[in-house]
Amino acid sequence: LDEIAELLRLDDGTHCEEASSLAEHKLKDVREKMADLARMETVLSELVCACHARKGNVSCPLIASLQGEAGLARSAMP
Repeated sequence: LDEIAELLRLDDGTHCEEASSLAEHKLKDVREKMADLARMETVLSELVCACHARKGNVSCPLIASLQGEAGLARSAMP
């Protein structure tokens, strides 16, 4: 938690504006990470449901999705 150490270096209490700016930046980062995690949760939940719903000898939708993503990443490389 480097951010906390950075805030503690402002220990004389006169750097409120700087501390607030640092905290706002960290809050923005946390919110972005939470949004990313929420998107990941949605996709994983859908893939797990697709796995449970598959019938017969069909390939696993989760693995097929991952293989598709890997193929897209490889084709995007120069």
